[in-house]
Amino acid sequence: MQFAYYIDGYNVIHHCRVLGPLARRDFESARDVFIEQVHGFSTVTGHLTRVVFDGRGAWAEAHPNKVNTVGLEVIFTPRRQSADAFIERTVYTATHRNEIIVVSGDRGIRDFCHRLGTLVMGPDNFLATIQDAQTQFRASLRHHHRVTRRERIEDRVDESTLARLRELRQKLAEQPGAVQRKKGL
Repeated sequence: MQFAYYIDGYNVIHHCRVLGPLARRDFESARDVFIEQVHGFSTVTGHLTRVVFDGRGAWAEAHPNKVNTVGLEVIFTPRRQSADAFIERTVYTATHRNEIIVVSGDRGIRDFCHRLGTLVMGPDNFLATIQDAQTQFRASLRHHHRVTRRERIEDRVDESTLARLRELRQKLAEQPGAVQRKKGL
């Protein structure tokens, strides 16, 4: 099942044990790291993720390529609307609320959205979910690499057949007008 994640961006950054301290030193970097993590999560899982930030700011104009990419939407609310209000209204008007996951450290928005039938998640739990997805993706890549490597012909034939193939290649290379081939066998 595909889920749509609505993430209270600033709230998650401030409540996160890893990003909170970074935000106190360099808020722009914390926001960039968070958006990159969410983008990777949406790419790996195929889930739609919408990170909602309070108020449109200079960051959105400076990073137009990050605002809308496949699977990730970064939304800056109008100046007079909070991210909480935007998410609550979106959930309230949604037809398939059971396919929405709201991510926030704010108990009020989580309770409201949960009563409407959505799933809710805290910031640290969401970030752990991101890490799990990345770990599973890396393991899948390693497995695929091992399987693909075993599918090479050199790995499937016995040594005598491989030796005969090398001899044949050598004879073909020695013929007049033969095209030089890459060494592989």
